[in-house]
Amino acid sequence: MRNKLYIFLTIAFVSLILMLGSWGLTESSEARYATIAKEMVLNNNFLNPTLLGIKHFQKPPVTYYITALSYKIFGINEFGARFFMQLALVFQIFLVYKITLLLYKNKKIAFAASLIYFSFPITIIAVRTLTTDAFLTTFMLAGGYFWLRYKQDSKTYFLYLFYFFLGLIIETKGPVGLIIPISFIASYKIINKEKIEISIHQFLGFLLFLGISSAWYIAVIVKNEGLFDYFFYNQLVERVSENKFRRGKPFWYYLLIMPFIGIPWLFYLIFYLKSNLKSIIKEKGTNLILLITFLVFFTILSLSTSKLVLYVLPLFFILAIYSANFLSKCQEKVIKSISNLYVVLILLIASSVVMLFFLDTDISINLTYALINLLVFGLLSLLLNKFIYNTNYLKPGYLGVLFILSILFTSIHVFKENELNINSVKPMAEFIKAHSNNNSEVFVYNYLLPSLSFYLDEEITTINNGRYTTQREVQFQKNDKWKKYLINYFDKKDRNRILSISTKEKPTFLIKLKKETLPDTLILFQQKLKHKMNFKKFEVYY
Repeated sequence: MRNKLYIFLTIAFVSLILMLGSWGLTESSEARYATIAKEMVLNNNFLNPTLLGIKHFQKPPVTYYITALSYKIFGINEFGARFFMQLALVFQIFLVYKITLLLYKNKKIAFAASLIYFSFPITIIAVRTLTTDAFLTTFMLAGGYFWLRYKQDSKTYFLYLFYFFLGLIIETKGPVGLIIPISFIASYKIINKEKIEISIHQFLGFLLFLGISSAWYIAVIVKNEGLFDYFFYNQLVERVSENKFRRGKPFWYYLLIMPFIGIPWLFYLIFYLKSNLKSIIKEKGTNLILLITFLVFFTILSLSTSKLVLYVLPLFFILAIYSANFLSKCQEKVIKSISNLYVVLILLIASSVVMLFFLDTDISINLTYALINLLVFGLLSLLLNKFIYNTNYLKPGYLGVLFILSILFTSIHVFKENELNINSVKPMAEFIKAHSNNNSEVFVYNYLLPSLSFYLDEEITTINNGRYTTQREVQFQKNDKWKKYLINYFDKKDRNRILSISTKEKPTFLIKLKKETLPDTLILFQQKLKHKMNFKKFEVYY
């Protein structure tokens, strides 16, 4: 089984990095993280993250550090921005296998869990655009694994590794990342009636956790007056209790989306839990611990006003373990039904791309690639379904991996051919470069476009006219240099500054959303620019 695992991990890794840099950075999250890491490297300042020259403390720095390291190895490009996320997913798959093995002492169930985890669409979504979630989930799984190893082997270095990864969780996304580890450990101890362990190694491990988790926070708070209040109120209290970042969703939001990002296992698990819930509660074992951990984190996320799809990613390792355990007890007809469903899904995905070519849409499709994709994945799915017996409960797992690979390779082609449709401004940046000889002045009206700066390799000026993303946190700036690249339209001096801009000294560009209407001062400025180019939802005047 170990050889199968390593072959699977190799296939997953190669598939994930193939053509990884073939499409542009997407706005806004990926572009923001990628640009901050780039500015860290160029400015050689790894203490104070900056975005478009202004300090940016909305997230702890680990994701930026990992991305900056990748830039040092692979260069400042899309592949460098995304590489370590793919590696993180491979580690997640490995850790799911190891955790399941510790919990159930069964290699086949553990391997099934690793296959199923990779087959969830959300795991791929999380690593195709640069965010914190892939790294956060990796550190959560690593912490959980080393805690379980310590419980099993009583070797103290596993305990220290557990506290080390807890520290990285804080430095990746803050205290919210501790909910799953704390929930799992608390429910484990309560159900198994274990006392809280007090020892010198627990004390030293906790000190290690405190040192790692607080190091960056202390360093930047000392250097930036008022930053503690910003972290506590703006980034912790308001993020949870208020719709500060326009991510407010109803309580039932995750109930609605999880079936789509957990296809098809969530549907089968509902029926499994319905018929086995009483026995799970009565047995008071591993299944109940996992269920409590899942429900605690899910409830907290649902109550929070800030909701994004990837926030639920850490829950899917529990779903994978549950699904593998469920699958090991399935009858042949259930295994057959799941396998047939995967074949249908694979054929549906591959054929839908072919159909898009013939439909009247603005999505560009290479018909030859689409047909080859349909032929390869359609044939492989039919062959696997035919030649693997339904008595082998790993069969749906293999087909699940093929399902996610079909999504992976389909998305590579679609993203590459439709950069503007996936919210990448790379084609617009290339247009500006072609018309400016790398010596231009670029203004973006009422919208934050960090990837534009990433691609142009020069500063851009943002004109703030009230959109929340353009209202930057400037209270921590030590001087007024930032004002050169951030214009406040509500300020009379800044409006006059716009009118005084000369468009004759060097190529000048004004970018705005098509749906936006320019105010009077900007109309006068725009009239100085004689040409116009459309890019999907943007207009470029030059």
